[in-house]
Amino acid sequence: MIPRLFAGCCILPLVMSVMVVQAAGIAVVDFADEWTKVDALRQTLDEFDVVYDDLTNALENGQLPFKAEHRIFLIGSMTTNNAVLHQNLDKNAIAIQDFVKNGGVVWEPTQADQNEANVDWLPPELSCVRSDRDSPDFEILVADHPLFNKPNRMDEESFKDWGHQNWPTVWEVIASQKGFDVLMESSGDSVIMEAEYGKGKFLMMAIAPDKYHIVGKDDNTKDMAKLFMENLLNYVEDTAVVEEMINSQRGGRI
Repeated sequence: MIPRLFAGCCILPLVMSVMVVQAAGIAVVDFADEWTKVDALRQTLDEFDVVYDDLTNALENGQLPFKAEHRIFLIGSMTTNNAVLHQNLDKNAIAIQDFVKNGGVVWEPTQADQNEANVDWLPPELSCVRSDRDSPDFEILVADHPLFNKPNRMDEESFKDWGHQNWPTVWEVIASQKGFDVLMESSGDSVIMEAEYGKGKFLMMAIAPDKYHIVGKDDNTKDMAKLFMENLLNYVEDTAVVEEMINSQRGGRI
């Protein structure tokens, strides 16, 4: 358990980070899936007072209209439970790949394997295949990674005993992958992993911190998932290339 004092000391850095994330530009798609019944990514970002562009309706109509200022694309846990959103993410694979190639960061957490086993919108150099193995067991492989340290220091105890209904911390493990660096694993399978592509990065997970923060089984799950969402937002902001924002402030052009 992370001491409450430490979490409280991180409020100011988080606020400063969120301000920069807003400037960098966040796009999201989200869905209240059949299991949790909540659009938890939207609710979490709203709670954090993070400004974002919701592209869910546009994606339902087949479009993924990234703007020039977008540098972060967040996909809510279990969004692919909506078949139309799943299909249209795949149809916009080139747009997603170009987004990352040009400096953007894409985050996709837990998705049900029956909805999205293979992540078809990844570039050919990368692969991510999800499977229906849930597990309370996991190991952090890169303890000094910013995802586990900034602004909140989180160790394996911080992720222990997360849950919703019957699902433990690791929800729909990543059974196979290609081209990613694994940051957390479960019995040899990937749980958190990332890959550089062009100027940007893909970040994939078999945990659902957005859902667990909103509808976790207990206060520990909700509180620890919130801290990890803070770390996530801080990390994607630090990682995303924001050249267009910088140039626009100078009155220049890319």
